[in-house]
Amino acid sequence: MSANEVTPFRIEIPQSELDDLRRRLEAARWPAEIEETRRADGITTEAMRSLVDRWLHGFDWRSQEAGLNRFPQVVTEVDGQRLHAVHRPSPRADAEPLVLLHGWPSTFAEFRRVIDELAEPADGPAFHVIAPSLPGYGFSGPVRERGWGAHRIARAVAELVHRLGYDRYLAHGGDAGYQVAAALARVDRERVAGIHLNLGGVGLAGLHRDEPPADEVEELALRRYADYVRDKSAYALLNATRPQTVAYALADSPAGQLAWIAEKFLDWADPAHPVPADDVLTTASIYWFTRTAASSARFYQEEYTANRAPGTGPTLERTYVEVPTAVAVFPGEIVPPVRRWAQERYHIVRWTELPAGGHFSALERPDLMLSALRGFAAALSPA
Repeated sequence: MSANEVTPFRIEIPQSELDDLRRRLEAARWPAEIEETRRADGITTEAMRSLVDRWLHGFDWRSQEAGLNRFPQVVTEVDGQRLHAVHRPSPRADAEPLVLLHGWPSTFAEFRRVIDELAEPADGPAFHVIAPSLPGYGFSGPVRERGWGAHRIARAVAELVHRLGYDRYLAHGGDAGYQVAAALARVDRERVAGIHLNLGGVGLAGLHRDEPPADEVEELALRRYADYVRDKSAYALLNATRPQTVAYALADSPAGQLAWIAEKFLDWADPAHPVPADDVLTTASIYWFTRTAASSARFYQEEYTANRAPGTGPTLERTYVEVPTAVAVFPGEIVPPVRRWAQERYHIVRWTELPAGGHFSALERPDLMLSALRGFAAALSPA
């Protein structure tokens, strides 16, 4: 691939990889168990056996692959790193470019249910959709050197958008994606018209954890944050401090890879709108086939320091974002965001409280995600 070249891409996993996955799943060793495992212990044996059985006997990767390949995709090389993305242009002349940024343990496939609706809506704003695989994730492949934190990723995404021919654009992100979207607003401020965030409240609550709450909203956020740190944050500390150690198990065992991420889909989704099993298995398959378990975890290593408690906030949240920012608040989020805290760091122009959905809202409630994104675009448009 020559410098600055953007080339078409299709997902084509060799059959030998599928055969190897089946062999490993059939030979999986299960842990010796106490009489009953509980959710508080981690993902239960019952849940894991059900998912592995589905992966072996019901899940059709080729069907999922074909579904993902319906979306036009590209690859390019930026800053020595391969960068993959869906690029779904809209036929509408008034469409605006929109970058969709996933997080961990997700992939670009999280947006599969909203891409077409954003590009060709029956009415309302239309978008030229760009959905990258973050460097170190999925089909962007493992990162080969250190330093791929939010700002470096943002510069790479900004270059991709430039190579695709867009001068001004919007960006949306959740989880690690919201950190990259916020970084885009800093490193490419002249071209970013606005950012829309599934603003997880973990980082903001961590920064305010020693303050007395001003109201019931802040009290709830601090209580949920304390529960997260006490009982649910071990993965973040391990990703941030010892990503290489866990990588050996994840790279060698598809059941281990599945457990590592499926627990998060179970814990972080709105219980009323769980993520379908095949979406979880598609995500696990992408991580497995691309061998990106370790490099995806390294984002935590870049953004958090070992002497900071889990969830106390990435470095980028210490500076103010000046571009117009919208926040979509989903009630099932790990820690609910607090507007007063967010306004200290973002130029908030729209704050939308949604009635349902959690951390993976584009999979759980794509209708609400579409509504939030369209509302934000309409709010930014001239009257």
